[in-house]
Amino acid sequence: MRAVRSLLPIVLLTALALGTAAGASVLIRQPAQVRVEKALAAYEAARRAQTMQEASLKLQRELVKVWADLPVRKDFPELILAISDLARKDRVAIPGMSYSFQQVEGDLALKAAITFRVAGKYAAIRRFIHRLETASSYLLVESLDATRKAETRKAGRRKASREPTTRVVFNIRVVTFLKLEPLEAVGRV
Repeated sequence: MRAVRSLLPIVLLTALALGTAAGASVLIRQPAQVRVEKALAAYEAARRAQTMQEASLKLQRELVKVWADLPVRKDFPELILAISDLARKDRVAIPGMSYSFQQVEGDLALKAAITFRVAGKYAAIRRFIHRLETASSYLLVESLDATRKAETRKAGRRKASREPTTRVVFNIRVVTFLKLEPLEAVGRV
């Protein structure tokens, strides 16, 4: 019993030391855990902000490239001639064209719409439309509808009968955006 009494202060001191260590651990660990959680949240927010900034910079670079490639308004007649030449090369007929300009919000560019009919064989028109869509002048096919047009033509010198042929007529509306000349843009601001 005497041995137990002599060990009692050591046991109490050990229990007190363990309790103090556990309490200190909790007091130190809890704020550290909060700091770690805050640091992780700040890291995630910074990572999202960096991703958004990188995407924004990439978009800005692409926009600068597109803007540099857009035709100027004074080059619009050349664009119409290029469409006509492309049709001629693909052996389709364009009997006439009409066009209109619409101011874009912000007064930095014009939306130019070109409307025309294309007549010819389906394969030639399909090739023509594909070339329009892949042209480097940012032409967008806004509207497209087709009708069949039955025609008769002479089969040849030896045959006296007429042979029916089917031609296709497409109504096409393409749009592009045009940069204003620097003087026009200054006058609108």
